[in-house]
Amino acid sequence: MPTEITYNEKDLLQRVAQGERVAFKVLYGHYFKVVQKYISLFVPSKDNLDELTQDVFVRIWEKRERLAGVESFQGYLFMLTRNMIFNYMRSMRVQQRTSELNETMDRAGEHHAENAFLYKQYYSIAVEGMEKLPPGRKRILKMSVEEGLTLDEIAEKLQITRAGVKKQLYAATAFVRQYLLEHAEMSLLLLAFLSLFDK
Repeated sequence: MPTEITYNEKDLLQRVAQGERVAFKVLYGHYFKVVQKYISLFVPSKDNLDELTQDVFVRIWEKRERLAGVESFQGYLFMLTRNMIFNYMRSMRVQQRTSELNETMDRAGEHHAENAFLYKQYYSIAVEGMEKLPPGRKRILKMSVEEGLTLDEIAEKLQITRAGVKKQLYAATAFVRQYLLEHAEMSLLLLAFLSLFDK
């Protein structure tokens, strides 16, 4: 994200870290177009583009205390924006899978009520399987599935390596998938439901 620095960035970041809104507005005005242009490479929808750009700056303000220790704001901004894009794309994939799952249920026609019951049953079994995971592994899976956090964000929150998070998340999703296969009634709907646990 190359951009020309026309102010004392370190001083500005210190002021934002202390909660100075005027300083934050300067930062916002200087980098808004840069962030928006980067996001537009991945998100073509203008409505989503504006919303995601705003979300990046909301995240910066929420975590403003960290800015005091940031050496390269452009690098920090790139990381936040990248994570925001990853989260967005992940949510889109989950929505797509859920939509496909609903279509599978709709195509069943007269079996719709039965499939709705099965879906709830599969969900309960999946939760049951998650509860059998070791505490650390369960926490990582919930942070990924329920909070929609990226590997980097989970690693940062738990103070462990990204590779460690990825390994634990893979093991957790594999366990839940296997638990479903062993405890749920086999059907096409189950196969569609299992796709929600693809990582």
